[in-house]
Amino acid sequence: LSITRATRALTFLSELGLITYQTEYDPLIGCYIPTDITFTSALFAALDVSEEAAAAARRSRVVWENKQRKKQGLDTLGMDELIAKAWRFVRERFRSYQTELKSRGIKRARARRDADRERQDIVILVKRQLTREIAEGRFTANREAVKREVERRVKERMILSRNRNYSRLATASP
Repeated sequence: LSITRATRALTFLSELGLITYQTEYDPLIGCYIPTDITFTSALFAALDVSEEAAAAARRSRVVWENKQRKKQGLDTLGMDELIAKAWRFVRERFRSYQTELKSRGIKRARARRDADRERQDIVILVKRQLTREIAEGRFTANREAVKREVERRVKERMILSRNRNYSRLATASP
């Protein structure tokens, strides 16, 4: 299920009054993150589930979660704390997934630009990029590590720039 489809479905359910759905903008990843999704009594009525059954299911889940925590040697938490912990996990997982997608998209865009470049041009660009990262303090290592990193990045960019045509980059096997 894509993020767009899930967002559209949640917004629609919210408009129907079956859930409450709120988001907040996260400038780190540049998109909206769900901050609250709550099922309303109208949803339970539509599903023919009583309020008591829903409350019992929540209590049961809290008991089960706390049993798991005890097995791990952790102290028990209340329902509100467990809900907050679950939402923190969802937000962090969403952030890491979106960050990964963004970096993959940036690599693909760079590969499209690199398609017409020669290896030496890519080496120069990678060295410039790495020099900038060292100056900003984002990459710290010795000279050998820098050489290995340049080779790794050049190889990655060469492979990606060939648009799945890897035969040119095959290494001779002994």
